[in-house]
Amino acid sequence: MKRIICLSAIAGSGKSTYAKHYKMNHTDENVFIVSSDEIRLELTGKYDNLEHEEEVWDLYYKRINKYRDENQDCTVIADCTNIYNKWRTQIAQVPGFDKRVLVILTKPLEMVLKNNRDRDPAKFVPEYAILSMYERWEMPDEETKKKYDKIIHLDGWFDKFAI
Repeated sequence: MKRIICLSAIAGSGKSTYAKHYKMNHTDENVFIVSSDEIRLELTGKYDNLEHEEEVWDLYYKRINKYRDENQDCTVIADCTNIYNKWRTQIAQVPGFDKRVLVILTKPLEMVLKNNRDRDPAKFVPEYAILSMYERWEMPDEETKKKYDKIIHLDGWFDKFAI
């Protein structure tokens, strides 16, 4: 089975933590994490360098497709904010996956801001950017939900990772 997991949350909510934990606890699967932040770091040397976004997103989707094509059974985790239904739909429409899962991570804004202050300085996101994401966040609408086989909503801090 080929599964794609679309993570959706504002910066500092735990998307990358979720992805790493999932991979660590599913050692019987081929699990691949495709992170827009890690691609940015690879291309520019910084997580916050937005000068090559077209190349970042081209590589992002190429890697998703590569892992899908090179593995008979796999789980690909799409690790980026996906705060809009439009972006969630793009992930859901990547062809060739048998199962599509949307994982929504929501936390109180105060907790997100604290997590951001406590993270590796190289990954620090300016608070104005987090506040902007928080204000623009869209909960999945019915049309978006129909594109996924399973939706997991982790509200607040998560002790257990579903799927």
